[in-house]
Amino acid sequence: MANRVADMQRARTAAGDGSWAEAYELFGGLNAPDLSPQDWERFADAAWWTGRIEESIALRQKAYSGYAEAGDDRGAGWMAGRLCIDHFLRGETTVGAGWFARSQRHAKQMPDSVELGFAALLEATVLRFGGDQETALPLAERAAEVGERLGDRDLFGMAIHTQGLILISLGRVGDGVGLLDEAMTLVVAGELSDYFTGAVYCNVIEACLEIADVRRATDWSKAATAWAESIPRESPYPGVCRINRARLANLRGEWAQAEAEALRASRELEIVNPPLAGQALYETGEIRRRLGDVAGAEQAFERAHELGFEPHPGLALLRLSQGKVDAALAALRAAANGAAGSPLHRTMLLWALADSALAAGDLDAARTAAGELDAVARDSEAPVLAASSDTVRGLVQLAENDVPA
Repeated sequence: MANRVADMQRARTAAGDGSWAEAYELFGGLNAPDLSPQDWERFADAAWWTGRIEESIALRQKAYSGYAEAGDDRGAGWMAGRLCIDHFLRGETTVGAGWFARSQRHAKQMPDSVELGFAALLEATVLRFGGDQETALPLAERAAEVGERLGDRDLFGMAIHTQGLILISLGRVGDGVGLLDEAMTLVVAGELSDYFTGAVYCNVIEACLEIADVRRATDWSKAATAWAESIPRESPYPGVCRINRARLANLRGEWAQAEAEALRASRELEIVNPPLAGQALYETGEIRRRLGDVAGAEQAFERAHELGFEPHPGLALLRLSQGKVDAALAALRAAANGAAGSPLHRTMLLWALADSALAAGDLDAARTAAGELDAVARDSEAPVLAASSDTVRGLVQLAENDVPA
């Protein structure tokens, strides 16, 4: 009995210290009936941080059941929320929606608490991804108020960064970026726990890239690198950070570094998060295309598509370079038709569409793409988008023999 108590205490201490590999091994050696819901939660965290995602989900379900049976709505709601996030990140939206409904059911029974604030934040996040930014915003604001009032830095940091993401989606880019920067100051000061540090880092850098704020994305990426290298290599976060680093290196023309980061990210994420692995493979294909590795690029694009990631404009531009103009133009028209996307992605699609249309001799289609690109650039303050718009407009004018313009 004394040994079992000592082993339990060592496992709990290892989890509290963030020694996740040790915690996983110690919890794995304990008798299941001895584990409390909190211990199942710690065991699930240890499995997650060591890359055992399937197992972490199963363990978190045990924690949820334990909290629910004990009538602990705060614990059960928190576990349901984490399970919702885990399933959504894996692309399992139906299961994720079920856990979201459970988390909201428990939230109705909660007193004013940090967990209630996280329930509001989860609802805001689900609504944000569903496109309902207007309804999501007051929920994120409420979560920030709860986090600030109750002194929970994780909740406050996550809430203001979510507010920032929502405001950017609503077109209030300046206000949104200001909140993202504020959230990042909490991160670089070490005020957030590792799980939420990773979430804020990844989302903020991705958001900066999506609005084509390359300078800001570079600055925050440099700040994130040391943290990403300090956490367990098996966890999902290094892979996610590598995708952002690959995208930045690709934009800067540092292709050898970009390809290495993207390939490593795809390997790290393929089991953990297939859709993100698809994004990493898309970046790999883009880099190889630029380097002239046609076979390697095609292989990467095809694998990205298998994992559910749209491989355009990269694959279409590869077809264009192979002289398959009609195939490239048809693919880009389909991809650009009604696609909202981020300003940066939409710019890349429209530029590729204009290039393909010019190659096909379709000046009307090229002019239309250039006009849409002008509108995207006008709605943004990003210099890279303005430069892209001017470049495409110039290509169209050259095709029209308007050399002075």
